[in-house]
Amino acid sequence: MGGKSSRTKGHDFERFVARALQVCFPDAVVSRGLQYKDATACDVEGTVFRIECKAQKQFNYQDVINAIEQAETDGELHGDDRFPIAITKKDRMPILFHGKLEHLVGIIEKHFWREPDPDDYVPIERDL
Repeated sequence: MGGKSSRTKGHDFERFVARALQVCFPDAVVSRGLQYKDATACDVEGTVFRIECKAQKQFNYQDVINAIEQAETDGELHGDDRFPIAITKKDRMPILFHGKLEHLVGIIEKHFWREPDPDDYVPIERDL
């Protein structure tokens, strides 16, 4: 698959992800076209995440890492504090989401947990 059919596959996947997330985020929409006009836009808007979608025949983990890092960089550049994640689908495989551990900890702290106690501190990768 290449060219137009690959783009269509990617667009269809972005729309699928946006519809799936509307259960929790009613304003979730695909930002197709907005990304070229507004650098703060990501693949799916209207959530607490900076979502980059990847639908590929052959899964390339480096592409996922690059997408997360690019979303993080774009967010920092534009003062966007949403959590960067990638949602991926390889042909005939389950849909997965990916993100950095530090972002997962941030989500838990911000939305589900109390203020962390300094005595409970567990170092994460960036501190090692």
